Formats: sequence, structure tokens, C-alpha cells
Amino acid sequence: MLASLSPATPKPAAPLDAGQNFGAMTQRVSSGGLLLNAADHGPGMLVPRHEHENAYLCVVLQGGFELQSGGRRHDCLAGSVLAHPAGHQHSNRFHAAPGRCVNLHLAEAWVDDDRSLRQWLGEFRHVALPATHPTLHRLAREMAASDSAAPLACAAVAIELLATAMRIPAAHAEPAWLARVIDRLEADLAQAPGLTELARDCGLHPSHLARAFRQARGETVGDYVRRRRVEQAEQALVCSDLPLAEIAASAGFADQAHFTRVFRAHFGVAPGARRRALSA
Repeated sequence: MLASLSPATPKPAAPLDAGQNFGAMTQRVSSGGLLLNAADHGPGMLVPRHEHENAYLCVVLQGGFELQSGGRRHDCLAGSVLAHPAGHQHSNRFHAAPGRCVNLHLAEAWVDDDRSLRQWLGEFRHVALPATHPTLHRLAREMAASDSAAPLACAAVAIELLATAMRIPAAHAEPAWLARVIDRLEADLAQAPGLTELARDCGLHPSHLARAFRQARGETVGDYVRRRRVEQAEQALVCSDLPLAEIAASAGFADQAHFTRVFRAHFGVAPGARRRALSA
């Protein structure tokens, strides 16, 4: 349980300045009054209760975390878009897998000149996009680009994502058991427990768990496991020299051919080509 739930928790430190966020900053892009940074978070990382002096958006690209605010809990999984108004106090506890977030900070002029945006950013909101939403992939790709047009492209995708989020109803607080299911899956993606076992651990009927998981996550339990396996394999492609067949086996794929099909469907490129591109 997070310390933010305790009445004895001390007040947060001074508000973070505009553009500041927790985590290891891996990319930073600025264009036309928009500042974006990508922050990586280790498994189980605890972000203490804090607030920001400006309103900003947090977009969860990988992994997920439990957010505590005002006595309520939100399970923020990949695809979540969080609108934090200025001064919104919250704390986060990341799940058992590494997390990556892109934070979008808007200049005051942006917010002041647009009444609908100012109203939307005036309260905390948690909206959920499918983790496979194309705008999320484009945002990740443009954040990693290094050509002269990358800042403008990042700003364009960020604005599109903001507009998309503003049209989606806010998500309700996630059921308490969802984080437990995610942690069980992430503990061993290659040998992930089945739906019946997950439901038994949570005291739920399998059909209820499956339906509620899809409503909260935007994908089935099986789709989640397949996506996370291929994302885990992508990390191995970059961080190791292991053969593709060994990476496929360790990620839980039946064979290298199966791994290649799923990887290509997810990333639009074969694993070998992806490794060469990421290592360039």
C-alpha cells in the first residue's frame, strides 16, 4: 500500500517546475510552446506524493502503475492518458514490469487561449486508449527520431493525442484486483497463468474477469500477454546479443517462426530488421 494513503504522510515538497517529472529522462523535445519528455521507471518504483506547478498530461506507453489521489486508486495501464491540473497531489507505484511515460507540458498561453482546453485540464482525468492505438505508436516513434523535423512531428502527434483524449469519457477507478492480475502476468510472461487460475486467485468468475479486464484494459488477457511478450522480446533484441531463437523461447513463443509473425504484426517489421534499426 502506498504511503499516500496514510493520514500521517507528510505534505509533499514544493511543486515541481514546469517540465519536471520523476523517472530517468530518456528523450526531451520542445516545439511551439509544447515540451515533451520520456521518462523510464524501474519495476516497483515508488513515486512519492507530489504535485506540479503547471497542468500537464502523462501518457503511459509501456508498463503501468497504481496512482493514489484523494483516497482513490486508479490503475494506469499502457494506453492511459492522465490529465493533471496544476497542484494535483498524487503518488504512483509502478507494476512489476518497467514503465515508460511521455509527459506533455503546455505553455500557459496554450491553456489560457483555449477555453475548452482550460476547462478540461482544470480537473484530474484518467482516460484509456487501447495500448495498440496508432497515435501512441506514432508518438513513441517520433520521440525517438533525431531528424530536424522530429520536434514539429512530435508536437503534431501530441496535439492529436490531446484532442483524442478530450473526446473520451473519463475512466472510473479500476477494480482493486486488476493490479494483482497484471502483477501475476508480468511475473512470468512466458508461463503466464490461465484465465481460470487468475480468476480463482481473485475470487471471481472467469467470464467476469475476462469481461472486466477487457473493459478496463482495451484488450483481452490473451492479447495483453502476447503484446507484453513481444515488447519484452524487443528489449532483449536491443540489450543483448542472444540469437533470435533463444529470445523467442525465453519470451514464451512456440518457435522463431511464431515469434517473427507476432513481432511483425505488432511492430510492422521483422525482429532482425528491428534489431539492426535500434542498434544503428
